[in-house]
Amino acid sequence: MKKAVYLIVCAALMSVSAFAQQLPDNHFENWSAEFKNEPQLKDWHGSNVSQIGLKFVFMYAKPGRTGKCAYVADKLVGAPKLNLAEVGPGYITLGQPWQYLKGLSVNSATAGTEGGIAWKWRPDTMSVWIKRTGPATDKEDFHLLYYAWQGTAKSSQYKNKKGTSTTTERINEESDIRTATDGNEFGTEQPVKQIAEGWYRARAKYNEWTRIKVPIFYLSDGTPTMCNVIFSSGNYPAFRANDGLYDGNAIYVDDVELIYSSRIDRLTINGKEWKEFDPNSEAVQVYKADGATGVKIEGFRGIGSLTNIKGKTARFRGRKLGAKEMTVEPGELNGKPWVITVKAEDGSSTHTYKIKVVG
Repeated sequence: MKKAVYLIVCAALMSVSAFAQQLPDNHFENWSAEFKNEPQLKDWHGSNVSQIGLKFVFMYAKPGRTGKCAYVADKLVGAPKLNLAEVGPGYITLGQPWQYLKGLSVNSATAGTEGGIAWKWRPDTMSVWIKRTGPATDKEDFHLLYYAWQGTAKSSQYKNKKGTSTTTERINEESDIRTATDGNEFGTEQPVKQIAEGWYRARAKYNEWTRIKVPIFYLSDGTPTMCNVIFSSGNYPAFRANDGLYDGNAIYVDDVELIYSSRIDRLTINGKEWKEFDPNSEAVQVYKADGATGVKIEGFRGIGSLTNIKGKTARFRGRKLGAKEMTVEPGELNGKPWVITVKAEDGSSTHTYKIKVVG
């Protein structure tokens, strides 16, 4: 009996650990909340609008690739008769969407996303199944976004429809975290340390379920304390986007998966990058030492670049793999190879490299 109880406890702990490394309700099945009599996801939040006594629903449950899925679309919101109407972006997020209008001035309208969830993991890819439909999918980007950070960001000025600033105090606003790719144009008063970002955007229509893999890049070696995810049907955010918003452009999202890699993007030996290194090979690779007798090997992952909102290139230097992820068994100069063992952070895979050092 004790052995059976022990096995049940171990299985439960393993289940909790595995869940902790994925996003909550990543199959979009828990529709236990409500907004304007419409079912809403418990763990995710839609860009629903509740202002000047009016409510507009953006997030709906639809038949998904498996079970249910989340559906959002750009939508005209406001009061057209009062000349207070704009097309808003449909999106869902683990954070909290916000909109702000000062008085009855449409030009003062601004919006974005605050916060996210507590998080300590460092995935390498975000896999998302989507469909995308609408009248102008060739004119507007949709967005699949993951970002993680340390600290608490604060600011009080954000770009509005007119292109000037509107005063509204926000904590951990998306544009105050993603300073390299979508930074607050009016500055971040209390910055944070962004750890990672994965961002995919495109102008395209997908009538059938399509799997998109979004690479996650790293700005530093640190471990995050929070992360957020945004899936947008159109140009998010409304007044910082590169183009207009189109009423009816929609996105369906299902079966999100975070993938943890056991590969190396870049290898350095004695502090110098080995450009001939093949990260996909498990065969013995030969490194020609330049008179060195000692060998120090380090691996890096999450290296790449993204084009930011203003069209400039933001570069991500990647993060150095720690001792828990990468171990090196020393070899001999002109003898047996060095053996490098790399483990995925969630323990899902292992990769072994063999480096023969000659000199």
